[in-house]
Amino acid sequence: MKNLARITEIIKIEPFKITCRWTTGEIRVIDFKPEFEKWQKSNNKLLLQLEVYEKFENVTIKDGTLQWYSVSVTFTDLDGNHNTQPLDLDPDNLYQQSKPISLYRLVLNNRIMEQEYAMI
Repeated sequence: MKNLARITEIIKIEPFKITCRWTTGEIRVIDFKPEFEKWQKSNNKLLLQLEVYEKFENVTIKDGTLQWYSVSVTFTDLDGNHNTQPLDLDPDNLYQQSKPISLYRLVLNNRIMEQEYAMI
């Protein structure tokens, strides 16, 4: 069975994008803006808390995925006990949402090229 991709390092946090290194060796960018649109349509108040940048930027890694201590999830376990833990997101979904950093670098390089041509 193929190993599942998991996050090993957060490289950069910027407004609503997180650049991560994965167990595959890839560096990929997760853009949360499309996710916010989905969460708004479904009125997911829990996940929409991440639209507050001060909460969004306080992200860590736990068990190969992103976790936010600033957003708490409360649930009832099988024994009827109420528990609270930090919000974490499914790493498989995060990997599917993410894009290789090379796509972002190409855009940057194209902009630089356009600026250089404009100066000629």
